[in-house]
Amino acid sequence: MQHDSHRTWSGAGRALAFCLLLAVGAGAQAAEDFLEQGKVYAIQPRAFRMNQEFSISAAFLPLDAFYKSFAVSGHYVLHFNDLWAWEAVHLSFAKYMAIDTGLKKQMMDDWDVSPTDTPKVDYMLDTNLMIKPLYGKMSVMNSRIIFMETYFLLGLGTIKYETAFFPAANAGVGMRVFLTNTISLRSEVRYYASFGEGFDSVLYFGLSFCYNAFAEDKPTAKRQ
Repeated sequence: MQHDSHRTWSGAGRALAFCLLLAVGAGAQAAEDFLEQGKVYAIQPRAFRMNQEFSISAAFLPLDAFYKSFAVSGHYVLHFNDLWAWEAVHLSFAKYMAIDTGLKKQMMDDWDVSPTDTPKVDYMLDTNLMIKPLYGKMSVMNSRIIFMETYFLLGLGTIKYETAFFPAANAGVGMRVFLTNTISLRSEVRYYASFGEGFDSVLYFGLSFCYNAFAEDKPTAKRQ
């Protein structure tokens, strides 16, 4: 009798172990299914497409210790696709817009030192390759969606100082905020390195109002 009871409990143990294995397997499968369902990608085409861009900018050139200059800039950009564009012309006019910081006078009054006069920037002319790898949208106060992109610039040009022209290379980064299909705003920073009588550099902060000529009439994605 004890033997039969032992066999009964042994069979029940095996049945219980089998049920536990089934439960563990079902749980693992459910977890895997849940993880697979979680792989959702909400990538959409761009809601706005640029074509031929005309821009006007207000800029600030802060790097010179003796003068802080302002500039007015004009841009023409040809956009080939969503990633690549060519800023064919970027012209900045800064002549007559430099403000003396008073550092020269302070050095002469306090230390009787006459510093070397640094030539001010009259204007800059350059052409740049533009790459636009980052694009996205942001919620503003949970009531409005704005679309934006980040772009990078690399180019060559010339800087006209008071004394002469000098060749220059430049690189920059900026962000565009789309207001409509044809109107956008850009903020950017550029660094210019000029080569002539030694090495000089110019730092450029700009805010641009942009018009997208010949814009596509219909958006490429539903605007949410």
